[in-house]
Amino acid sequence: MSLPNVSPRQLEYLVAIAETGGITTAAAQCHVSQSAVSLAVAELERALEVRLVLRGSRRGTRLTSAGQQVVGDARKVLAALSDLGAGARSLGQEIAGRLTVGCYAPIAPFHLPAAIAGFREVHPGVEVQFIEGTLPEMQRYLLDGRCELAFLYQQELQPGIDTVVLHDRAPSVLLPTGHRLERRRAVALADLAGEPFVLLDVPPSEHYFRAVFEAAGLEMSPAYRAGSFELARALVARGIGYSLAVQKPLVDLSYEGFPVVTRSLKDKVPTTPVVMGWAGGRLTRRAEAFLALCRAMFA
Repeated sequence: MSLPNVSPRQLEYLVAIAETGGITTAAAQCHVSQSAVSLAVAELERALEVRLVLRGSRRGTRLTSAGQQVVGDARKVLAALSDLGAGARSLGQEIAGRLTVGCYAPIAPFHLPAAIAGFREVHPGVEVQFIEGTLPEMQRYLLDGRCELAFLYQQELQPGIDTVVLHDRAPSVLLPTGHRLERRRAVALADLAGEPFVLLDVPPSEHYFRAVFEAAGLEMSPAYRAGSFELARALVARGIGYSLAVQKPLVDLSYEGFPVVTRSLKDKVPTTPVVMGWAGGRLTRRAEAFLALCRAMFA
């Protein structure tokens, strides 16, 4: 078997170009000269026999389609090399190295702080970093190697992503204090017909909540769209409408200090489990340890 003459340094520089958007900025990030990055990329292109980077004064530096694919593979190779080095140094003892975890933004406050703090107590030798965004972004980051694991909802998952369920909860109804249904333990969506609905609109949450309304025999018609969980809660607390939420904070107050009433949903509706996802294949020791901790913590 003939292996391409490729060095980890060349892969590191290519990934830096993808992350920073240019050769000059990549050189600054890697603390080397611009010529060193240019030479390494040229040698990498010769070794792989494909054009990876397009350089032009008008459009700047950008990756070719082949370059984008190689960047995804390069991130996985660099992560594996990091795991190999950490494993060799520890000789089966302490887990070390860097672990990047992704998270769907609306559920990040409910999972990332506890998981990172708990993991640092058990594995202080691992540097944990995180990125957050929409579900499509998190899946793309998994597939191109920008993160090893990601907290996701089990919705519209792309091929190539494996998952393990961490927990599964039915959605709740959020009402302002003093609402006519506040004294009920459970509320049906039909009881709220005609009242303004505040939709948490972070892709693909609209698809899920629409399915919830359909299961209750109703059509969803949002009066307001909130781009964050806390904005939706704040609108409800001000009496501007009601909302639905899968996560439940321990504090029933908005950022402004107004109370939010949380009630069970009486209707039988689909749930959306929170899962840990990864881009198939074998996990690094760091990722395996983080996954095990999360399964125990959030079960």
